[in-house]
Amino acid sequence: MSDIPRVFLDAMLIENPVVMTFVGALIAVVLPRSARSSYLPALRFAVTLFVVGIAGGGIVAASSSTAAPAVHIVVGLLGLGSLLAVGELRGEWLGMPQAVLAMAPLVGVQMLVATRDDFGLVVAAAGGSAIGFAVVYVLLGAIRESSRISETTDTFKTNPVVLFSLAVFAIAFAGFLFW
Repeated sequence: MSDIPRVFLDAMLIENPVVMTFVGALIAVVLPRSARSSYLPALRFAVTLFVVGIAGGGIVAASSSTAAPAVHIVVGLLGLGSLLAVGELRGEWLGMPQAVLAMAPLVGVQMLVATRDDFGLVVAAAGGSAIGFAVVYVLLGAIRESSRISETTDTFKTNPVVLFSLAVFAIAFAGFLFW
């Protein structure tokens, strides 16, 4: 397999910030309420992650690494501002603004993408991360919806069940190594 498809598939599955870290997963666990209502927000997040990944990752990959943290934060804040401008991340979760939760994947995608040497690989990694995030976002909305309408006790209709489902998916995705 050539480098670009391998990097794209790795970024979509095993290097996706949603399935590899708890902090990156929080936004996808907390926000989607159902599969049907999560398509448009997933698309907005995916486009933002793609643009942020190319911008921040590309700038850091092309320049010195001493400014990398500042670049990641500034570009992440710009991406966060664009999400707020289109009406996403307006609510709170356990008293914390949802916008705070979004910074982890916005910065994490840039950090993963910046490790690539070639701009084609940067684009492939950003695209894979964006598509992987959107798929997992909609998938978690479907899991939340199906657990909510299932005929079971209220104990199995909570966020820990969604997190456990995400953990199972993370383990399954870890089996897809494309190198």
